[in-house]
Amino acid sequence: MKFSSYLSASAILAFSVASNVHMNHEKLHHKRHEALFDKPVLQGSACECTTSWSTFYGEPTLIQPAKYRSMTAPSSSPTQTSAHQITDSPETPTSSALPVDIAPAHPPKLAAPFEQDHPKADEPTLPAVAEFKKPSHKSSFSPINSSGSQWAMTYSPYTPSGGCKPSSEIAADVAAVAAKGFSSLRLYSTDCNGLSAVATAAQSHNLNLILGVYISDDGISAARPQIQEIVAWANKNSQWKGVEMIVVGNEAVFNNFASAEELASFVSEARSAFQSAGYEGPVTTSETIRMLKQHADVLCPVCDIAAANIHPFFNGKVTASGAGEFVASQLELLSSICPGKEAYNLETGWPSKGSANGAAIPGSWEQRAAVEGIRKIAGGKSVFFSFVDDEWKDEGDLGVERSWGCSQLFD
Repeated sequence: MKFSSYLSASAILAFSVASNVHMNHEKLHHKRHEALFDKPVLQGSACECTTSWSTFYGEPTLIQPAKYRSMTAPSSSPTQTSAHQITDSPETPTSSALPVDIAPAHPPKLAAPFEQDHPKADEPTLPAVAEFKKPSHKSSFSPINSSGSQWAMTYSPYTPSGGCKPSSEIAADVAAVAAKGFSSLRLYSTDCNGLSAVATAAQSHNLNLILGVYISDDGISAARPQIQEIVAWANKNSQWKGVEMIVVGNEAVFNNFASAEELASFVSEARSAFQSAGYEGPVTTSETIRMLKQHADVLCPVCDIAAANIHPFFNGKVTASGAGEFVASQLELLSSICPGKEAYNLETGWPSKGSANGAAIPGSWEQRAAVEGIRKIAGGKSVFFSFVDDEWKDEGDLGVERSWGCSQLFD
């Protein structure tokens, strides 16, 4: 079938499905809390902890009993314990049980890159697609020209109640991101008029776009119309010049929405459609580092760049003051997983509210320390999450889901 015929045949379907992406996004969020939190996948014998699914983007979280969670910042200047020190299981927290919120004069150095903590047992798996053949795609892209230590910010055009923001509010948001010194915006999907409203505002402020094709629990077939929506938008508005990257799927394999083989085929399909329409930039997917490493032989060949979502908070051994070094170590590891390809962190940050995840403590001070550390060490290759707090989400099991907004921390 010719591409033009394929495009026109799917236009109606694209229109009807795109409006459901945000609904699926929210449905996934609630499903993760209602269905999976009650099914722990790993028990911790040392600290009486439970690792369960707890966040909207699928990262496993170290859930500690309530006796470990409550720590408030002292009014004076306390001392700081090791960035990776976690107590076994004291009846009450002591001064060394968990680090408090004052950064050490010399944050501890990481000996070598290490992987984010993820459970390695009892994870859901999907069978491989029969007769899958690795694509022969080869790519070579120069490093993205980020804006110093502030490359990009994630943006979702939703109101606090979960509706779609009007174009005027979107324009104001985009202007604010540009004023903070960022050079790019990352969108997860095409819903809420994001392509036209966000792109128009981005163009007026010389911001590039990282577009997304979101894969939900409805699978790849439900995501396919977004490809044609992006193509139709770009052809109509001659907007490819401002598109810096296209990300097909956000932790789709990790969330068991597609097998690695299915995702690889879909990334190749999307690239072909975009290139046929004149796009010349990189196409990739974003997974957790461990998932990408596990399926490197399948996913790396179809990705123009190596990309992952790197969240220090969801490693229970990392404090806010060590977030920057953690992200840097993960980027180094990511580079080794897909040799010869530039590595980028497509989602990172720290929550300002909620309960502690081991040594990772949410809070306003902690968020500022973590974000500043990431910005200084790895900001040129990181996408900060998120523009403002996502009030439309459920608070989640640690009470952190709504509290990742960090644009206020940038001058």
